[in-house]
Amino acid sequence: MATDLHFLGIAELSRLLHTKQISPVELTRTYLERADRMDRVPFALPADHSVDTGGQLASIITLVREGALAAAHAAEREIVAGRVLSPLHGIPYGVKDLLDSAGVRTTWGSRIFMDRVPTRDSNVVARLARAGAVLMAKMSMAEFAGGNTSTARNPWKLDRSSMGSSSGTVVATVAGLIAFGIGSETGGSIVLPAATVGATGLRPTFGRVGRSGCMALSWSLDKLGPVARSAEDCGLVLDAIAGFDADDASSLDRPFRFRPEPVSLRGRKVAIHRPEFEAIDNPENRRLFDGALDVLRQQGVLFEDVQLPGDRPYGDIFSNITNVESAAAFRGLFEDGRIDGMFPYNWSRRAGWQAASMAPAADYITAQRIRQLIIRETDALMARYDAIVAPTYVTGAPLRDAPVQPPIPPPPSGPPSGGSGRGMPRINSIGNLVGLPGLNLPIGFDADGLPLCMQIVGPAWQDQGVLDLAMAFQRDTDWHLRRPAYPFRP
Repeated sequence: MATDLHFLGIAELSRLLHTKQISPVELTRTYLERADRMDRVPFALPADHSVDTGGQLASIITLVREGALAAAHAAEREIVAGRVLSPLHGIPYGVKDLLDSAGVRTTWGSRIFMDRVPTRDSNVVARLARAGAVLMAKMSMAEFAGGNTSTARNPWKLDRSSMGSSSGTVVATVAGLIAFGIGSETGGSIVLPAATVGATGLRPTFGRVGRSGCMALSWSLDKLGPVARSAEDCGLVLDAIAGFDADDASSLDRPFRFRPEPVSLRGRKVAIHRPEFEAIDNPENRRLFDGALDVLRQQGVLFEDVQLPGDRPYGDIFSNITNVESAAAFRGLFEDGRIDGMFPYNWSRRAGWQAASMAPAADYITAQRIRQLIIRETDALMARYDAIVAPTYVTGAPLRDAPVQPPIPPPPSGPPSGGSGRGMPRINSIGNLVGLPGLNLPIGFDADGLPLCMQIVGPAWQDQGVLDLAMAFQRDTDWHLRRPAYPFRP
């Protein structure tokens, strides 16, 4: 059993722990040993993503070895005494390294903050501690949650991208270095990296998960959410981290209680964003995506084709809002000159923030007003459906060193198209602008053995409905159970 512990889901691990068939200390040591074997690198982290990792995954910035073992021993004593706090009690996890953790360095993925050690836990870390989960690692990320990658290598093929600033979290989860992780998303940084490695990743409704103690990139767009082995696991984690956060002005008091029991999907209306499916030009990939829809159709889901409104400058709106809000968030780095310590690959973002700091306030206000129109239009569309689906990414992960890749977070109209900010609207991007819940789940593998994934987006606050669809799909498929072979393919 011990060799398989690192790939078990939360529900099964919880059963084994709480029936005392394994101990939290044994489980934590299993993950620590695996991380030592697969993730240790011969250079200091954070580091430029172009460095040679020596075949290691480089998904962890800080391994919280002593703290994790201490927490595991405490969990063991509590469980033995019959005080089980939650399904997460005794289970090791990792958080993207922009969430504060008391006494453990939190670098925001930047050498500027290489030695930053918070004195308080972030809201999410504190909630997970109250649930009895074991903080084991702070995960690699793109510097300041931007750029198109981090040091983390794709475990399915090391020369492929792990796309996006939550890449360390998704890589370590799929490779079995942690049982689950917490990522952040502004424009796609949970669901898109999850798609490249075949993880199940959930972007909750904006305001569902409190963000106090978390680095701000764009205060009106940032979301925090779980990455795990399955939709059920994501629901169990969301149950622990959701709730009102008095120190986060965007937090809303909308109670969430996860329901893992199967429900009937018969009669549920789901929209297919047909243009994104039509964009799949590989026939075999197209067959796999069509097959994923058939799985839900056989469970009684009623599908209708829809096309999202294409006459809004989604890319321009997203870029204006994120650049202005990021410029405000990082203003202090410009004022004292520390901004010069940013990695060279990120200098274009530095230039964008500097320009945005001088942009007319009227442009930002106009962008937010147009965003409100987008929210109104999208809410009206979503009111007709239980969810809308589309490919998360139409191919397997692109080459890591490809000269052109969609930036992460991506412009909501997709890859650059002449700078107009217009193009095919994408449900991931509009979902982020509107603040809708979205979940990435694997639906197959391409000819090169790389995961293909679909995203399910639901109406605001219908996180459970999104999880219902994903759990039903995963009960009839096993794509989410597939694991990359080790040694990893170069």
